[in-house]
Amino acid sequence: MVDGGRLLLTVWRGRLHEVIYQTPAESEQDAARRNDRLFAHYGQGDGWTEILDNDFGKTYRRTDQRRYALWSYATAITTFGTMEFHRVMW
Repeated sequence: MVDGGRLLLTVWRGRLHEVIYQTPAESEQDAARRNDRLFAHYGQGDGWTEILDNDFGKTYRRTDQRRYALWSYATAITTFGTMEFHRVMW
């Protein structure tokens, strides 16, 4: 449901743990519409809590604490991943 751009997938221990959406420059409206769809899909019925805004992007945690999201409004990149992978990645 995301037009254009590229996907980067991270497989760790035989399972998909992270999806990075690299999308072309777009309007704020287009970015909001894209993020609404992505956050709904990866939320799977759970909500998201904003954890940090560092003037480059925002970090979120799903309310069940099983997934994270990073939205870089500076580079038009949105990332979704598992907390299991996030803990070993950082």
